[in-house]
Amino acid sequence: MITVIANLKGGTGKSTVAFNLAIWLISTGRRVTVVDLDPQKSLTDAAVLRGEEGIVPRVPVETGTFSEVRLPENAEEIIIDVGTADLGSFKQALMIADRILIPVTPSQADIWSTQRFVEFLYKNTHGNPAEALTFLNRSDTSREIHASDEAAAALQTLPGVRHLPQRLSNRMGFRDSFSEGLSVMELEPRSIASREFKALAEHLYGTGYRSILDRLKKQKASAAMDPAFHAALETPSARAGAHTGDTTAPAVASVEAARTEKGRKSTGGKRHKRKESRKRSKTRKEKQAAEVGSVKDRKKSKKGQREKKRKKPKK
Repeated sequence: MITVIANLKGGTGKSTVAFNLAIWLISTGRRVTVVDLDPQKSLTDAAVLRGEEGIVPRVPVETGTFSEVRLPENAEEIIIDVGTADLGSFKQALMIADRILIPVTPSQADIWSTQRFVEFLYKNTHGNPAEALTFLNRSDTSREIHASDEAAAALQTLPGVRHLPQRLSNRMGFRDSFSEGLSVMELEPRSIASREFKALAEHLYGTGYRSILDRLKKQKASAAMDPAFHAALETPSARAGAHTGDTTAPAVASVEAARTEKGRKSTGGKRHKRKESRKRSKTRKEKQAAEVGSVKDRKKSKKGQREKKRKKPKK
């Protein structure tokens, strides 16, 4: 099975996910090959470091452009890490994918980028792409966790993709392990980060994996397009992109639009309270200014009366 890990936007953690996924698959006894088509070669660097340190199992990596790499026939699983700097290899990888895994960080910019990527995907696979799966990567932990919830809700509204409930949090374990040529499961086997990644990997390759693979192959063999997807793309931004050939037309998905009615009411209530608070503050300031002015007027009046008495001639 060929899994391509991709997104139009950089900095979403594609290479880290690909590296950890490859090591997890190898640990289950599968024959795995990793293909690094990203010109930055971060995944290749981690695999080379792993080999130099004598860490086993080794992670076999093919690198270069799409036309240069050779996919081994005996590989059960192929993981392809792609970057947009080599657009030709990027498009070719999408064409051979059995499924496309899209890491998304929880921000409005990434939601927009993912929407553009789905449009790009359909336009560059002749309307017959592999199944696209999104999941949140580098999501919030204890603070601002509602931002991740809103991003997940927005991703669920995107046509043509399926959003996975599993999340990878923004934890140091992922960065530290990758820089040492290790998976997070090897560096911190009992950590929350390790449990999160295992949950994602088991969802992708665990129970029912073969039936999922069969279903994906049938979907890829079918040239039929989902009419609902076309209808969803019939937005001013999508039409503009189709007319001009611009695949970066503004996206229609929005974190704000994905908020629940309760959230919208809560936000509106907070705005109303802030507005009322500003009004009360303004009223207090005006009242204080009026009182100060009144005191000054009284002082001036008393001073004027004293001066008038002094100037009054004696009889």
